[in-house]
Amino acid sequence: MLPLFLTALAFAGTYGVPVDGYPSADERSVVLWTNAARVDPAGFPDDYSAGGCSTDDFSEDELTPKAPLYVDLDLTEVARVHSSDMVDNGCFQHESCDGTDAWTRIGEYYTDASTALGENIAAGYGTARTTVLSGWMCSHEGHRANIMSGDFNEMGAGVDSDTMTQDFAGGELVEGAPPVRMAVLEDGTYYADWGDDAAPAVLSIVRDGRSTPMAMEWGAEENGIYTVSSAAQDDTASDHSWYVSWQTAAGGAGAFPAVGAFDDAGGYTEDSVQPVGGDDVGLKLVGCATVRSGATWGVLGLAVCMAWTRRRSTLGA
Repeated sequence: MLPLFLTALAFAGTYGVPVDGYPSADERSVVLWTNAARVDPAGFPDDYSAGGCSTDDFSEDELTPKAPLYVDLDLTEVARVHSSDMVDNGCFQHESCDGTDAWTRIGEYYTDASTALGENIAAGYGTARTTVLSGWMCSHEGHRANIMSGDFNEMGAGVDSDTMTQDFAGGELVEGAPPVRMAVLEDGTYYADWGDDAAPAVLSIVRDGRSTPMAMEWGAEENGIYTVSSAAQDDTASDHSWYVSWQTAAGGAGAFPAVGAFDDAGGYTEDSVQPVGGDDVGLKLVGCATVRSGATWGVLGLAVCMAWTRRRSTLGA
């Protein structure tokens, strides 16, 4: 389990700060694309087509946008533990390779007594975006239902090699509840999710101290994914540090990560302290395996995935 002092740090305002390497850059990407699907389930027709499905396959609830999920560090750790267990010991199942059932495994790390839980696993898809949008979102076996469930408010993603686990829960937000749940840099584009009662007053990428506003790409202004190209900041430097600066319409302000910054390679440094309100914010703006009918295992060649979801109350534990 993560040390107890992590909870105290989270309450001190450290949401988004990796702890002991949780979450990794790849795991942050899984969360970002999961939240992209939630805020705009109809917004990715090309990804769905690549996975062999369309929104015609979605239920009404699965087509209804949901708020982006928060990251829980305990769920992140147990998700990676499971992915690594499957890679290291050669099993592919929701039970641990030693036969421990999924609920028992998750409960060893995540202890909210009243929660609903869900889990998706996948291997062989490659990128987080492909796994989430062309794999799990194209599954009729519970994966899409888990991603789009209104019962969940937090998740952890675990990545080892090409094996990925999503663990979902509906529980207490011990890491805090800022409007930006996740931000990543992929292929020259910065992505950040937003979930609040209103559109952001300020939502910017601050790279090397220089701020560039982000624009909504998917979803709604109050519940969407915002992006900006790294090319919007024209410079010749090869290494950058960056974070997201935000202000709500109601006057709240902060950053993601709450302290420190990410680098372009996906690493994190705590050397940079983010402004949280006042004149500094917003200044210097520069602008399972699824099986399809007639197909064999592996919708995308090597891909396999599985889904599981249960409520604690039905397990009697």
